[in-house]
Amino acid sequence: MANDAPPRLISPYRLAFVASIGGFLFGTDLGMIGAANVYLRDQFHLTDAQFGFATASAVLGCILGPGLGAWLCDAISRKRTMFVACVLLALGAVFTAVPDAFGDGSDASTMAYFNFFRFVGGIGVGLCSVASPMYIAEIAPPARRGAMGLMYQLAIVIGHAVAPLVAFGIVYFLRVNYGVTEAAVAENVWHQPWRWMFFSEMVFVVFYVGFLAGLPYSPRWLAGRGRFEEAERALASIDGPEFAKREIEQIRASINEEVGSWSELLKPGIRTAVLIGILLTFFNNWTGWSVIGGYIPRLLQLAGFDRESAIGNFVAVYGAMAIMTVASIMLMDRVGRRPLWMIASLMMAVITAATGYMFYMDVTGWPVLIILGLVTIPHGLALGGIPWLMMSELFPTRLRAKAVALTTTVLWVFIFAGATLFPMITGFSQREFLTARKAKVEGTQLSFVDGTPDAIVDSEGRFIDAGFQAKDQITIFGATSPQNDGTFVVSEVESGRLLLDGTANLKSEAGTAKTTVQVGSVSAAFYLFSVICILSFMFGLWIMPETKGRSLEEIGSSWEHPPAGH
Repeated sequence: MANDAPPRLISPYRLAFVASIGGFLFGTDLGMIGAANVYLRDQFHLTDAQFGFATASAVLGCILGPGLGAWLCDAISRKRTMFVACVLLALGAVFTAVPDAFGDGSDASTMAYFNFFRFVGGIGVGLCSVASPMYIAEIAPPARRGAMGLMYQLAIVIGHAVAPLVAFGIVYFLRVNYGVTEAAVAENVWHQPWRWMFFSEMVFVVFYVGFLAGLPYSPRWLAGRGRFEEAERALASIDGPEFAKREIEQIRASINEEVGSWSELLKPGIRTAVLIGILLTFFNNWTGWSVIGGYIPRLLQLAGFDRESAIGNFVAVYGAMAIMTVASIMLMDRVGRRPLWMIASLMMAVITAATGYMFYMDVTGWPVLIILGLVTIPHGLALGGIPWLMMSELFPTRLRAKAVALTTTVLWVFIFAGATLFPMITGFSQREFLTARKAKVEGTQLSFVDGTPDAIVDSEGRFIDAGFQAKDQITIFGATSPQNDGTFVVSEVESGRLLLDGTANLKSEAGTAKTTVQVGSVSAAFYLFSVICILSFMFGLWIMPETKGRSLEEIGSSWEHPPAGH
């Protein structure tokens, strides 16, 4: 190294930007399913359980991805693992758009292949979720690691915001040029918006591959392969030769220890770090935003917005999230992880309780959009980004790939559980009626053909007249005319029929499909989130460590060799 010319400095932020594009693809994919699922539910007549699984099927692949990613990150490098992720993301994007090209063409077969290819793409997202944050943590100088680590979270948020923008553009283009509306499913498959939403992800994958080509290898991965001179040159190119010498000495001491095994994650000290990582992933998802993020368009529909407006307003909600994530980047290395976490937890407890109350009171329109925008503030400030940052900070170098894989796998399990269970959790504060006969809806009237009140009962056996009352907010699913799916307010209940308020404009139903009518709100889920936020605050107060300004080797060593008095 001494004989080499001083390397030209490369901005670590530039390297972090490239690696964080994996987070952008993650956000784009999750945002796109949020925009597409309002079309999938109508076209394929999905039940609550099927709707939840279609939204969450990619997350099953994400659960598998980190375990595979841990092996690939050590075996072929963090950089090459990101290349493998691109291949899987490309396959998922293309074939998710045309699932009916496989199977027998039935709704059941199409959705089965749709979920399978979402699973394939999810593996790619899972690989990125391990390789990208790990790479960023390993190339970042300690004083800037907080800000650089949050670039991954910012990329996720920007991806989430870009996805509905692209989706809205696709919907607008098809409406203006081909007359496609939400009143009916387009017969021409190439005029169905959800297909182009998934196809569009290929554009971002191609850009990612191009950027990755110029990315250097992680210095800590190079050192782990015995390539110390290359590792030192890489470090020097990031923050100068003096920084490189200090870092390489610490890395040598860490690498010289025996390569860690999975069983070491259960040793005293290390298992505490693992438990903290797992708790971070739980609170990341179950404090509110991560669970509801994929359902924002649906929640806005429940608040009275039409399908196209719901997708458009999805962008506004994620715009607020992006602003708060930028604020988090500016504050993280100044204020620290713990203070931001506790402040955000208390904020989210108040906001989710208020959101639940608004849905309970059947508030509709712009107030709901505003309160959902407020939910993004604490998530963007701390609850969303800090878990991704700290999962790559907490562990010793020899165990980092395995520990990050484990905690990230658990994170994806929580994401899958949340995405799958959210429609069911909301059911605790809703009553559902499944009509035994086809529904007839026209203008402002909903009645049941050949039905009497005692033919329509809810899960508790109550007749329709007992189940509904004036001013109830009802939601209709599974109607044969998509225009009739939506949320309406009951103005009057008569024998065997409901009269809706004057804003309803329903079309006469045809066919014999069973129609589901829900009454009530989704408030229970938000009250649950509020309670979990209080627990999150207690976690930050009593358990969560502070990693601000410390080197990765110092943090990792602290679990196995705690300072005196600890």
